[in-house]
Amino acid sequence: MTNLIPRPGSAFTSNRPPEGFTRMESRALAQRQNAVVADALVTATRLQAKGMVTAAAIQLTGLLSREAEFQSRGNPQLLARTNYLVDAFTEYAGTEISGFRCA
Repeated sequence: MTNLIPRPGSAFTSNRPPEGFTRMESRALAQRQNAVVADALVTATRLQAKGMVTAAAIQLTGLLSREAEFQSRGNPQLLARTNYLVDAFTEYAGTEISGFRCA
């Protein structure tokens, strides 16, 4: 099994097992290293996705808030109704974002 991220000058980049390791131990070490790197890549990707969704939710909440104010045309009752919808969206977006699993 090859390394996912080659390390120049490292003993693990060659096909030779590290000194003192048997062939099976060398394979097990490479597999464990690759598993750790793969898990880290998955975690980083999930964290980036959570950040993107959070940024989109913030933008949409601001857009909805401005649109609610525009649509109410100064009517306080209509503004209260539209702000309720904005609040409901904000709570929904927050619930979805908090449900992301990063690790």
